[in-house]
Amino acid sequence: MNHCTNATVLERIPDSDPRAHGHAEALAAGHRAGEHPAVHVHYDLPGAAFIVVAPQGGASA
Repeated sequence: MNHCTNATVLERIPDSDPRAHGHAEALAAGHRAGEHPAVHVHYDLPGAAFIVVAPQGGASA
């Protein structure tokens, strides 16, 4: 998460499911429509998971 200082992890989807990335993107879209308009998806290599993150504070700057 090099461009997300102090990001809040909202969801974590293990990459063992071949549809994990699409699922993470769908979850992110849902969060964007709600309280976290700047939410986006990262891949956590050590954790082998897609993570849905929101910048600190949860809103766009």
